[in-house]
Amino acid sequence: MISEAEDVILSRFGIPQIEGVNGEDLKLITNAEKINGTKEKGYHCKDGTFKFCLAKQVDDNIEPILSMEFYKALGSRMLTLLNEKPYIRLNLLFVHVDILRKKGIATYYMEKLVQYAKDEGFTRIKILPNPDAVNFKKVKKDNALNKKQLISFYKKFEDDHLKIDIIQI
Repeated sequence: MISEAEDVILSRFGIPQIEGVNGEDLKLITNAEKINGTKEKGYHCKDGTFKFCLAKQVDDNIEPILSMEFYKALGSRMLTLLNEKPYIRLNLLFVHVDILRKKGIATYYMEKLVQYAKDEGFTRIKILPNPDAVNFKKVKKDNALNKKQLISFYKKFEDDHLKIDIIQI
């Protein structure tokens, strides 16, 4: 049985159509400590935190395509002290397969996150775009966006109802 949080990902985020990939081979993994083919760990969906993987599965072979992680920041003492409204924090949006980058996969999931945020009553998504983060050190950078391009990518989702806050380091 799937949890309510897993159902959010499965039903509201779903699986995109990807040119050159058989859709029947795609699955969303919402609960796994480790997935072969990525160093990312701790895939879960519970208590307003979500980390999932879109993967291609043929027989027993699983190839990660995209990992996404976000959480709802709400009701904490820190938000109250800072007089800050609840927001969604996007921690990870990563297309693992270099030849599948710039094919609309990250755009698809970002659009889903924006719609989810609006449906849940959030007015902000906070993002720290960092292509040089430690978890990206040993991955192929072919077709990857640099920091300036990432900021531009994320800001295009901003509108009158939802602000994209870029966190600077």
